[in-house]
Amino acid sequence: MKMLNLIDDFCNKVKDLRILVIGETIVDQFIAVEYEGQSMKSACSSLKLNGKVEIQKGGASIIAEHLLDFVKEVKLISNSNNEIIKTRYVETYNRQVHVEINKFEIDNFPEININTSDFDIVIVSDFGHNFCNNLNIPDGFCLMCQTNSNNFGFNRISKWKNYSKKIVCIDKREASLQLNKRLNFIDDSEVLKLYNYELNSDDLFITLGKSGAIYTNGKIVCRQPIFNSQIVDTIGAGDTFFAFSCLASYMKNSVENILFIPSLAASLSTTWTCNAQAVTKNKLYEYANKVL
Repeated sequence: MKMLNLIDDFCNKVKDLRILVIGETIVDQFIAVEYEGQSMKSACSSLKLNGKVEIQKGGASIIAEHLLDFVKEVKLISNSNNEIIKTRYVETYNRQVHVEINKFEIDNFPEININTSDFDIVIVSDFGHNFCNNLNIPDGFCLMCQTNSNNFGFNRISKWKNYSKKIVCIDKREASLQLNKRLNFIDDSEVLKLYNYELNSDDLFITLGKSGAIYTNGKIVCRQPIFNSQIVDTIGAGDTFFAFSCLASYMKNSVENILFIPSLAASLSTTWTCNAQAVTKNKLYEYANKVL
């Protein structure tokens, strides 16, 4: 019951917020295939199309959608829907991805001047596809700067070090890149080292996959284990966690509970494929009743 009260408190406190989300919209296209074996004439897999194609909006778009049911207003500043497309050929039966093909239509997005005065929280989700490279934005935003296969090592959180930020959210691989050290278990001293190295942020959130999540404000380090659930797909869970960590930080909850809602929402989002659904209040309550 105590945990459900935390959800009540969260929903009541954020319901009047106005949110601005800035970043790349990524179109995820899933093409269903059946594996037929190894090609006789070349070293590649042979796949049979089964005719089913699923299209989802990800990136900054799904971050905005996750928040729609919780706050008063969400505005999205992003690229068009057909400029960044990630196509995956997915096994029909076990959802294994055989091939991923990326399309990036525009390399250099125009300069964008951002007026943040009408919003309580400003969220910048930099997925490393250049949309965020020419933002003119005042200090005080929440930031995720993602490392992926397309930008590995070239889209580090340090690129934003000259901006003062409310929160920064990174995963374990991004933390490793930041410290130039392969991290397996991130101990408290490494968390504080990360906090003090080129972040320039009030709060730091670190996602660790199956090992849960970490929060620090530079003074105290808190950890949250994952919630037990039947995982369908972990793609997009980090974006979900980031969306709700922005709200949790703004609420200034006790640090002991600051990871609860972001972790619960992220865990909920692993129960469907990629970004097939958005988190809502009803879904969050229903999921909490199952796992708490």
